[in-house]
Amino acid sequence: MADANSAPTANKVMETVQGNWLFERLPAWVVDTLTAEQKEAIHRVIEDPSWKRPPVNIRFTVPIIHKQFYVTVVSGEEKRSTERRRRDRHSYPLRTAANVFFFVGIATVFYMAAVVVLAVQSAIIEF
Repeated sequence: MADANSAPTANKVMETVQGNWLFERLPAWVVDTLTAEQKEAIHRVIEDPSWKRPPVNIRFTVPIIHKQFYVTVVSGEEKRSTERRRRDRHSYPLRTAANVFFFVGIATVFYMAAVVVLAVQSAIIEF
């Protein structure tokens, strides 16, 4: 527990709750059950600078046959614990049918582009 000097003021807690995206998404009854110290602790965790945007963050949508699919590539320094990585490895396995088809598709596009480049090069430059 915090002592009286470090306890957050009611106004500061209300500003924190009102300006925070997480508190905006929570039902009002959940936010009402939290103490001022709990709200302040949640806000500090959300505002932690070590969890800012990763250096590589590519997100785009690909329209294919009347549907839209999203692709996300996120890369950066690993900050997850060993336990969380182990848990994620089982929750989100790499070897799934969708992942295999995705990698085969990307490899096919890459090799087709290479074949086109070689064909254009051989037509332009004769050896």
